[in-house]
Amino acid sequence: MSFGTYARHVRNPELPYRRRVSALRSCVQMYRPIGFHATLSFLAEIAGPLQRDEAALLRALDALAASRAGWHVDLRDYAAERRLAKRRGQRGPRPTDPNPNGFLRCWYGAPKQAAARRTLLASA
Repeated sequence: MSFGTYARHVRNPELPYRRRVSALRSCVQMYRPIGFHATLSFLAEIAGPLQRDEAALLRALDALAASRAGWHVDLRDYAAERRLAKRRGQRGPRPTDPNPNGFLRCWYGAPKQAAARRTLLASA
């Protein structure tokens, strides 16, 4: 399934709450900018107790979706820039060019806070 399908499951109040939490975890599995566990931990930090609080669950999904939307903006900008570069005859991207298609290392919208969470979990 897609991120959007899982997000709809998270927002569906007719589903059992545990299934909605599981759907959020599936969203995180599909978009985990700082790693799976670090992303879940960061979401719990900014949204509240996801396992018990419906409002926190929805805040977490909104934060995750906003970060993902920022990443998609970078992907579109990168694709447009690559098309222009190819028209100029520059077939391959330079190694120094930022490539949002590669491994994500930041949280779009709150990179410093998320980086601290990632570093904290990596050292544990």
